[in-house]
Amino acid sequence: MYLFINPLGAVCYQAEQDILDLVARSDKEINFRFIPLLTLKTVTSVMKARQIPLGDLQQRNNLSKELYQAALDCKAALFQGKKKGRSYLLYIQQAFLNSPTSYDETLALKAAKACKLDIAMFLEDRNAAFTEKQFQQDQQLAAKMHVTEHPTLVLYNLDGFDCGVAVTGCDSFDVLESIIHGDIPRELILEHQTRKQLRPLKHKPHFNLPKA
Repeated sequence: MYLFINPLGAVCYQAEQDILDLVARSDKEINFRFIPLLTLKTVTSVMKARQIPLGDLQQRNNLSKELYQAALDCKAALFQGKKKGRSYLLYIQQAFLNSPTSYDETLALKAAKACKLDIAMFLEDRNAAFTEKQFQQDQQLAAKMHVTEHPTLVLYNLDGFDCGVAVTGCDSFDVLESIIHGDIPRELILEHQTRKQLRPLKHKPHFNLPKA
């Protein structure tokens, strides 16, 4: 299971919390990854949330840089373990929820310390070439899965489906719970027929995702 997210997004933050809760409560072994997705829509969604005029190119460029660095930093944190990587992601998202702060090195270091990262390793990895390479691999994975919006949940090995399924939005706890337990709600399938919210993926991905 893959959840493609905005590294500084409020809706994505809630979806991540819901999935962590559902995974903890499930008696099944569920493998999942949170993957930062950076597109024009990512920047636009943050601008809308902050009520920044969409035509403000300076603000758009600044936010693009912040989101890009946040995505790299999430990868750098993930190198120190999946739990620490997820903790880092949730920390910076919560910081954005609680105050109109910018994502800068001060916040990055504060998050790294709060999540008990090895600071020296984090500082080295956040600007390393291999971190950038793995970030680009994540974007390629999203492209191959035809993921363009966040949050988008991509699942494989669901009963009744001989292919992967991608669900955009993921803003309902009840729907997420049903999907994770293999029960795609009928109303979601019907909604897909008009809005394409639920869509099949013809092939499973054949990528070696970086291990934490």
